[in-house]
Amino acid sequence: MEHLTKQQIVLLTLLVSFMTSIATGIVTVSLINQAPAGTTNTIERVIENTVAGALPSANLAAVGQSSSPNGGSLTVAIDTIGKSIVKIGEYGNDTSDSGLGVVVNARGTVMTDKSVISGLNNDGITYPNGKSYRAEVIQLQTNGDLVFLDPLIPANQASSTSFIHASIAIFPKLGETIASLGGSNADMLGVGVVDQIITAGASSTPTAISTTIDSSKVLIGSPLFDLSGAVVGIKTSSLSSKSGTEFYLVAPVKSAFPK
Repeated sequence: MEHLTKQQIVLLTLLVSFMTSIATGIVTVSLINQAPAGTTNTIERVIENTVAGALPSANLAAVGQSSSPNGGSLTVAIDTIGKSIVKIGEYGNDTSDSGLGVVVNARGTVMTDKSVISGLNNDGITYPNGKSYRAEVIQLQTNGDLVFLDPLIPANQASSTSFIHASIAIFPKLGETIASLGGSNADMLGVGVVDQIITAGASSTPTAISTTIDSSKVLIGSPLFDLSGAVVGIKTSSLSSKSGTEFYLVAPVKSAFPK
C-alpha cells in the first residue's frame, strides 16, 4: 500500500466498494428467496407504503376506490356518464338551459331536480346526440327533490328510438373518489372525495353526501358519479353548498324509478 500513488489508492478503494456492493446484493437476494412467504410479504408491504408516502398528495385521488365492484378510472367514467347527461330548458330555445339531468332508462326518461322545471312553460330535453324533444312530467318524488321527465317522441319515431342510460351506484364510502359534470355551454369537470354522509332526522338511511367538489363547477341537476361512471347522486337546489358541494343520493330511491 505504501508504494501506491494517491490515484491508485482511490481506484483501489472504488474497486473494493464496487465488489462489496455486488456481494451485498447477491446475499440479500439469496436471503429473500429463502425467506418464508410471510416475511417476503412484509417486506413488499413496507416498500409499497414507502413509495405511496413519497407520492405528491395531488396524485392520491388517482388511486381512489370506486363504489362499483368493477372499479374504474376517471377517463372511462366521464366517457360512460357523458352519454346519458341531458340539458333541460325551454323547448326550441338553445340559450334557455336551466339545468341538467341524467337518463335512467332506454325510453329516455330523465331524472333531475324539481326546481329545473319550475317556471318553464314549454319544457324541453336535449340529449347527447343533439336531438331535442318536448318533455312531460311523469313522476314527482313525494318527499324528495327529484322529478322524472319523459320525452314526447313522435309516434312514427318511437319504435326506433332508444337511449343510452346511466346505471345507479351503490352507497358511496367516506373518502371515495367521485366526480361531477356541469356547465351549460361547455363541460366542467369537478373531482373530489366524499367527506360526509348525511342522514335525515332519526333515519339511519343516508339521504345525501357532502363532497370536496368545487361548487362553481356544478349546476342544478348535475350528476355525481363514481369511477365506473355510475350515478351516485344529483345536485339539487334544496342542498346547501358550503366549503364543498352536497348531492342528493339516488340509491335509496332507485326502486321508485320509472321503468
